[in-house]
Amino acid sequence: MTLRRIAAIGMLLATTVMGTQAASAQTKVRFTLDWIPGATHGAFLIALQKGYYKAEGLDVTIDRGKGSAEVVRQLASNVYDMGFPDINVVMDFNSKNPDQAFPVLMSGYEEAPAAIIMLKSSGITEPKQLNGKRLGSAPHDSTFKLFPIFAKQTGVDIASMQIQNIDPGLREVLLVQKKVDAIPGQIFNSLLELKAKGVPASDINYFMYKDYGLELYGNSVAASRQFLKEHPDAVKGFIRATIKGLKDMARDPELAVKAAVAYEPLLNPDIERERLRVALDCCILTETVRKKGFGDVDQDRLRNIIALIAEAYKLPRKPALEEVFTPAYLPPVKDRMID
Repeated sequence: MTLRRIAAIGMLLATTVMGTQAASAQTKVRFTLDWIPGATHGAFLIALQKGYYKAEGLDVTIDRGKGSAEVVRQLASNVYDMGFPDINVVMDFNSKNPDQAFPVLMSGYEEAPAAIIMLKSSGITEPKQLNGKRLGSAPHDSTFKLFPIFAKQTGVDIASMQIQNIDPGLREVLLVQKKVDAIPGQIFNSLLELKAKGVPASDINYFMYKDYGLELYGNSVAASRQFLKEHPDAVKGFIRATIKGLKDMARDPELAVKAAVAYEPLLNPDIERERLRVALDCCILTETVRKKGFGDVDQDRLRNIIALIAEAYKLPRKPALEEVFTPAYLPPVKDRMID
């Protein structure tokens, strides 16, 4: 064998080894959404499809969720590495499970989209009229988990109501069929699901939690304790990439619609456009976000929320703010501002 051929083989082997090392350097991230994927999840889907996660050295898989309570359980048990749970559900879990507690790392919905939705034909025009009515909800739904706080704030007697546990996919169906009188849900999901089922907006009524003094934060990015400890740089990279996706979505919402349809081809693009429009206006591109950028929280506001939830849920203890949220994994403010 000539020296030239030996050298060529050596170079080929070196290239192969380097390629293998590069491939193995990709940190796997198992990520779960809170619900059925849609345009409101555009930041994650854009970051995945445009290669923003890959550019951070991450091999990300994104799965649909079954409600925030389930996401929290899955993160606590390391079924998933990262997820998109409601921060208020995380507070509840952390209070009851201090040994498994984990903070959220980036605020996604700066205003919670939580609402109680009903048809106008129900005659329900104020929260107290929910007394004695049938409420249908998936047991792990974050809005349902927060319902006791809304009830206390508005004088609703939950004990008088008939609570029906239903599959998430049947929630709006049963409301249309009048087998339940009201449903809890994220406003941009339920409104659009009802519209897709032929219910005009003029026939829908709803109570937004935020309109009744509940200035809650909503879904946020979190990581399991184990993943956060073992891969802190991967977590930072995931958040950087997600914020790039958020910026893309803010500049051009159609990118989020296309990304959602590419992920889930059965989605109706027109419905997703309207869903995202409602979500951006109510909860994602809020005045605070436009002034201060994506991802962070107001600490005084969050402390007040923690105290409110601890009292309303009769939690065994009030979690400290740093148990619930840490900004340590966020990029600098200049990198979180809307361009």
